[in-house]
Amino acid sequence: MARILLRFPQSRLREPITSQVVLESGVLINILTADVTSKGGEILAEVESKDIDKVAALFRKHGVTVDVQKRIEVDRDLCIDCGACYSLCPVDAIGFRGDLSVVFDRDKCVACGLCVDTCPTRAIHL
Repeated sequence: MARILLRFPQSRLREPITSQVVLESGVLINILTADVTSKGGEILAEVESKDIDKVAALFRKHGVTVDVQKRIEVDRDLCIDCGACYSLCPVDAIGFRGDLSVVFDRDKCVACGLCVDTCPTRAIHL
């Protein structure tokens, strides 16, 4: 599965763009998070990796900004297992092993970036 971050401009919020893309592409889109205000909106979604180019092109055709998201990557040589990232993770993708080392669950990660910004050693990357 590939993750995409979709940014909808204010001018397009009232249109059923996501539904249109699903119908036009025939590809199922799994919405992981959505944040929509009167100023615009963002959706973080998952799409089968083989379909990502087709789906991204259709969203772009409808005026949506598309960023293909990567999941967290941790440089274990830099990580000091301080846990600074743990308390900020909104989806419990970060935890501790029995030896108190930090463990990252890439499948739960929604690529919000909070852990990246808080890591004192810059061991975490998206």
